[in-house]
Amino acid sequence: MSQKRLKKLRRQLTETRNEKLDSREGIHELLPKFWDIIKKNWLFLLIMSLLAIGLYANAMSGDFVSDDYATIPQNPEIGNFKYAITYPTLGNSMTFTNFFIYKLFGFASPVPYHLTSLIYFLIFNILAFVFVKLITNNDWVTKITMLIFVFHPIHVEAVSWNAGKIYLILGIYILASVINFIYYLDRGKSLNLILSGLFFLLAFQTDRPRPFAVFLIIFLYFLFVGWKSIWDKYAKYFWWLILVAIIGVFVSWPYINNRINIVNSGYNASESIFYNPFFQYPTEIPKYLQLLWFPVDLTLYHTMYVLPTWLNWLILLNYLGLIIYFYFKDKRYFFALSFIFVAIAPSIAPIKVSWLVAERYMFLGSLGFCWFLGLLLNDHWKKFKIVSPVILISILAYYGVRVYQRNIDWSTNHNLWVNTCQVSPNSHNAWNNIGDDYDKLKDYDNAVKGFTQSVLVKPNYADAYHNRANIFFKTGRLDLARESYDTALRFSPTLFQTYLSLTQIDLNEGKLDLALAHANEAVKIQPNDPQANFVLGIVLAQGGRVEEAKKIMKQILTVYPDYKMAREALTQLESIKVGSS
Repeated sequence: MSQKRLKKLRRQLTETRNEKLDSREGIHELLPKFWDIIKKNWLFLLIMSLLAIGLYANAMSGDFVSDDYATIPQNPEIGNFKYAITYPTLGNSMTFTNFFIYKLFGFASPVPYHLTSLIYFLIFNILAFVFVKLITNNDWVTKITMLIFVFHPIHVEAVSWNAGKIYLILGIYILASVINFIYYLDRGKSLNLILSGLFFLLAFQTDRPRPFAVFLIIFLYFLFVGWKSIWDKYAKYFWWLILVAIIGVFVSWPYINNRINIVNSGYNASESIFYNPFFQYPTEIPKYLQLLWFPVDLTLYHTMYVLPTWLNWLILLNYLGLIIYFYFKDKRYFFALSFIFVAIAPSIAPIKVSWLVAERYMFLGSLGFCWFLGLLLNDHWKKFKIVSPVILISILAYYGVRVYQRNIDWSTNHNLWVNTCQVSPNSHNAWNNIGDDYDKLKDYDNAVKGFTQSVLVKPNYADAYHNRANIFFKTGRLDLARESYDTALRFSPTLFQTYLSLTQIDLNEGKLDLALAHANEAVKIQPNDPQANFVLGIVLAQGGRVEEAKKIMKQILTVYPDYKMAREALTQLESIKVGSS
């Protein structure tokens, strides 16, 4: 057979194969069952899981860090079953997970909490394998994709940080929902549709904005397999999907509004609850792409956006151009590239429900990036038989080293904040937190330096002035403490803790009138706070107004009968009355 005829035959075979992949019927024929995929690839899945365990082994002994304290060791409700199933929403899987671990192991050691995160990561990896396999129907692409995914260091924040566990849970629920929906389209079994809805509901009860990625991923799948073939068969259900999405947004709005208030409050407040999209997306998307391609500056607070505006726009437009190009040229690449930001779209909405950039937000979306690399390497493997494996091994080696390093960064509070200050030196939050960490280590000189650097970065950051004043107070420099407290109040007049601290300085210096004024101001700001009322009672007692002080202590004990200091103070005040009669 002539070479010309051979080339023509190959081209016809390629076109036939692509048509089969791009058609609904072709994909229907190729979809294997979920458990068949697991059974067929059990050895690879085992190796993949062992690699993940090895990569994150040095994270398992890490301490509680950052937000972990408020949700686990310092959370008085962690062992309360009612709290576990209702806070912050009914059936919140993150809260219930912490409750379950606490009941089994307590919180003397963070190891069980880290092990649970690792188990969730392994479960997600298996679901991600099945998902990629269903879409690509290509074993090599799936395996290369998942190897890169397991090794990618952008996941450390979600896996090694206990507070990041929620993104693993959401990833599991979102993929499980989408996988079941794909099987429903493929086989028409009601059970798959029910399971898809159930997993979405579990995700929805765990976090309100992000589970809506389910609808966007399904829409992306429709574009991939061919909208018309699905629409003809399932058009009557389309409006039900829209209705569910609308109801979901309506139900979620109080939570979303609360999240907006958290993100857009205090020193992060601005005139609008919306990001400027012409700033947000040309800044945000190139930064995420840089972290995926070159994860050299991984950190908790991303504040260093060093690329010039024209380059950010160039990267964004090139990315969008590639998506459009591959939509017509090769749907496989279109799906992978689109998935990166479709999966995290709720986190990067122009409404301020999230920070501008955070690695944990990209946990699910990074699967699309790894998928894109998997396609590139697979498609060029035969042509570059030596280069492609070398590239893959080099990527895995570099990513593996970065995972190991980032696990160390997350192992202690001190390591975390040192790294954050090094990578994001313009973050006032990072410097404030490292000052707080030095305070706990009783390294007061460095604590003052940390807080001072924080206010140099953000001169109106009242919390840092307050924290620095606390250090001055501890070290006996009351004049500097008073000055720093006064500065904090100038920028944030509602910091009632600052008034309480000033009251203590006033009492030490014998300035009763000033102490009474500061204590009254604290109670005015927080009238139901027991500490503020207790301090006011003490000031009144020291000023000789014993009956008023006793009345306040009794009021505190009516609401807080276990408030030990108030009870002891009341006993002493009662003895003063007896002694004076």
